[in-house]
Amino acid sequence: MRKGAMRRRDFLKLVATSTTGAVLFTGCGIGDGDPETEFKIESPALNPVDLVYGRDNWYATACQECPAGCGLIVRVFEGRAKKVEGNPDFPVNLGATCARAQAAVQELYHPDRIAQPLRLSGARGSGDYQATSWDDALAAFATELGGARGATLIITPPLAGPLGQVVASFAEAFDAQQVAFEPEERVVLREAVRRVFGTDTLPTIDLARAEFLLNFSADFLHSWISPVQFSRAYGEFRHGRADLRGTYWHVGPQMNGSAASADRWFPINPGTEGLVALAMAQVMVAEGLVDQAAAARAYPGITLADYTPERVAETAGISAEQITELARRFAQGTPSVAIAGTTAAAHTNGLFNVAAVLALNYLVGSVGQPGGIILNPSAPFGADVPGPAAGLAYRDWAGVINDLNSGRYRLVIVHGANPVYGLPAASGLREALGQAGKIVALSSFLDDTTLQADLILPVHTSLESWGLQAPDPGPGYQAVTLQQPVVNPFVDSRAFADVLIQAASAAGGALPWESYEAVIRAAVEELRGLRRGNVEAPDAEQYFMAVQAQGGWWDSDATADEAPTAPATPTPVAEPEYAGDPGQFPLFLLPYPSNALGYGETAHLPWLQALPDPMTTAVWTTWVELNPATADRLGVETGDVVRLVTPRGSEEMPVYVNPAAHPDVAAVPMGQGHTDFGRYAKGRGVNPLNLVEPATEAETGALAWAGTRVRVEATGRKVRFPRFEGQVPAFQLEEAPIVQVIPGTH
Repeated sequence: MRKGAMRRRDFLKLVATSTTGAVLFTGCGIGDGDPETEFKIESPALNPVDLVYGRDNWYATACQECPAGCGLIVRVFEGRAKKVEGNPDFPVNLGATCARAQAAVQELYHPDRIAQPLRLSGARGSGDYQATSWDDALAAFATELGGARGATLIITPPLAGPLGQVVASFAEAFDAQQVAFEPEERVVLREAVRRVFGTDTLPTIDLARAEFLLNFSADFLHSWISPVQFSRAYGEFRHGRADLRGTYWHVGPQMNGSAASADRWFPINPGTEGLVALAMAQVMVAEGLVDQAAAARAYPGITLADYTPERVAETAGISAEQITELARRFAQGTPSVAIAGTTAAAHTNGLFNVAAVLALNYLVGSVGQPGGIILNPSAPFGADVPGPAAGLAYRDWAGVINDLNSGRYRLVIVHGANPVYGLPAASGLREALGQAGKIVALSSFLDDTTLQADLILPVHTSLESWGLQAPDPGPGYQAVTLQQPVVNPFVDSRAFADVLIQAASAAGGALPWESYEAVIRAAVEELRGLRRGNVEAPDAEQYFMAVQAQGGWWDSDATADEAPTAPATPTPVAEPEYAGDPGQFPLFLLPYPSNALGYGETAHLPWLQALPDPMTTAVWTTWVELNPATADRLGVETGDVVRLVTPRGSEEMPVYVNPAAHPDVAAVPMGQGHTDFGRYAKGRGVNPLNLVEPATEAETGALAWAGTRVRVEATGRKVRFPRFEGQVPAFQLEEAPIVQVIPGTH
């Protein structure tokens, strides 16, 4: 920023005495510092109704495209959102964004948005709907709600903060059961964090100050927990210090996008991450590299001497020498940090895998220390506002499905979750929903679950809505993002929480708020009452406007309590189990979240459909990634269509031959295979969960979606495989050396 230019914090002090409708200030980190050319951030008193036409308007808000909760700035011109940028002040992302955030504009103006309330006119699941008015739709919703007290099921994502408060109050008013759906990997991760660190909030990774990163399977740069936060920190880890470039080693069965950025990759057999971690701990103790007492506290009830590298090597598919090398390098890092996730959590022993790796941080003193695992404090809200919540484990969904089949629920309310797609077809959820009395979906798109609804109420997208949330994980201290409407509604939609408030009032169970905006304002007033943090203002209205302008509230001094010195709850050792006879199904099926589509929640957005996979450059489809040696045995090459067969069923898809693929693994990206979800997702590709045997993680009951074996069969057909990578002529393939990644040799 130009010397002498006004900085954001200085301007907020100045504007604290202003009574004008709009708050604007120069932004640090974007532009050249000239007040004439810097963008201006606004929080109009009547936003977005009183925005100024004829020039750009910039609004700070929160990203809702994934649970990370990054801060955004949105450029609005003539009442239309044009471009999304990162909020350079918000501490989680510090000005950075990902492709999902950029696609929020496309979601807002999507041609397949549900434009008005719809009432089912055909059979459930047919997609035959007729338009109705909001008055009639709300009246119908209220009638069903009033007649279903004690027999209502509410399905949402995990909800915390003020929105969680509204939904919890709604559920209490009507004696409804509330369940949360999220990718099962997160169910395992949250329990591992609770057991290892004794906290319900997810930790962050202080990569910017770490010397050595050891990652077990987590795709932290693309799809794991908070990829923008971690990617930005990774840049500091690699290039942010003049005297040190951090070293990154990756251990896992797949070279995903994060593994490709590592200095070294150690391919292992799927589901053996935890065993490798124990063998590393054994080496560090045996060689006196770490304190023996610390190791005993980190792994209570486990005899590390039973897990020498020699005993673990064959099971893990990695040499004893490599395990020893990993242990020595990790112990010598100053500081070192170890993380685990994504496919490591997706096995029948997923909790053990993640917990065993996270416990390594205790051995080298990296818990709660600079360059290590930084625990996050609880959110700064009152006791009546819910904190972080976990999704329902697959094992518990069985009970919900049984209750649906028994006819227990006269009313099912669904919002923001697509469990019909996200749970295996073998769960029977789609069929069970057919036994519900009525289904009301509050949704913006006709996705796989919304398609089962009798009544659809269109809701705002993130750029049209209010919201307030504590990012999980946070930046290591208390932080809250404020989401505000940056444009007027594009279609005849309403805010989800407002619909609940209105329906509850009409059904005789009035909630204690007039609107969701009132809930948000009350929560911000609680923050003002703390008398700390980044915002100061003389009264409630100006304080709220200042929080709008900043895009949130944070207090870098409000950190977690002193970090524990040992895991709170031990996790027993477990080896992975797989459905399918190895003789009939010789390969491991390894579904994995897409870098752009995640677990399928953004498949309706063409920008993300067209975002190339970082390893294959493939777009708009599903494929199976095979090692060249495996492909040679099958007589197939890139673009050939193969049939994947598991004990659960079969699906066809093209092959991508990857020299860096594990020879015993068939890796398939998630995200495609939707029954509906708009023109860009409907009927495209394959949902690999259709192939998964519904086994569960032993401790948590989460779906072990990486616990199935598979057979690959050639079909003799070929397709034009959509990818950005150039096609290599066959004669060049024959002459070029093929790198075979053989476990234990690299």
